[in-house]
Amino acid sequence: GVVADWCFRGTSHGKDEVDGGCDDCKNAIGREQLKADRGETSRVKTSMEAFEFLKNNFSTFAKSFYDKKGGGVFRRVFHYVPAHGDDCVSRNIRGCGTLKGIKKMHQLLDIGKPGKLRVRTRSCHACEGCWEDSKNCKNNERCGVPWTETLRPQAHRQLQESSDELAARGIAIAHEAKRGDVLCIMVRKEHEPWILGKVCGDLGAYEMKTSTDTEFAVLVPGDIVVEVRKLQPVNPGTKVFDIVGDAFPVRAKDIRLGNIEVKYMEVRRSHRARGWAVRNQSAERCEIDSETHSDILKSVI
Repeated sequence: GVVADWCFRGTSHGKDEVDGGCDDCKNAIGREQLKADRGETSRVKTSMEAFEFLKNNFSTFAKSFYDKKGGGVFRRVFHYVPAHGDDCVSRNIRGCGTLKGIKKMHQLLDIGKPGKLRVRTRSCHACEGCWEDSKNCKNNERCGVPWTETLRPQAHRQLQESSDELAARGIAIAHEAKRGDVLCIMVRKEHEPWILGKVCGDLGAYEMKTSTDTEFAVLVPGDIVVEVRKLQPVNPGTKVFDIVGDAFPVRAKDIRLGNIEVKYMEVRRSHRARGWAVRNQSAERCEIDSETHSDILKSVI
């Protein structure tokens, strides 16, 4: 029974998760990463660390609310939503296509009909007619006459596969993978539920005599594994990765997506950074585009 009314007054307002405020947060984390000491790959390694950093260092502004004479944002409040567990949020929600001309829409009103929004170029909220129904707004001349837009739904997502089906699909992807291919692998870390790995070894059975508790999974003798090198994000939330560290085995049944397309980039490093790169076998940097990133997220949710 709650009616939502979105109003955007800024000249460069955002209508998605990545708006100006989120950009400020990402820049703050990026500046913190630059403070890494010698031998450190980053200062903020997980989503939980990013949350703690922002909560402790980015909740208030350099200029107080009183100095700004009551204008702007009073403070920032951060919430951590885990990918798994009791407090996680289901993101299995049907999406819709982008509204054409949305940059000129500064008010979007839920009118109680699924897939329908009443929009206008400016919001009023100053007259009785607007509170009753924006169609009867007395300031239509200044705010524009509202009109109705229809949201175009995207296709329904497929039903979630069982663990056995996911494992079988992962093993099939592993059999088709070649050296140099990039894979998406589910891991057991709460703050890093998936990683990208570049295949650098052949598929085979885990040959150790006892189980091994690794950083990403418990490997049992006989598990089908493939060796990969990790693609480490340059910054949290980025689509740019450094290929770092030694090769390590991952279970084939944990693979969710194969043959991921990446674009390799030329890396210019300082003398100090070049020395670190040689020691850590990190001479490669690559990036993925937004569509590929979306495909990865769909494969792991």
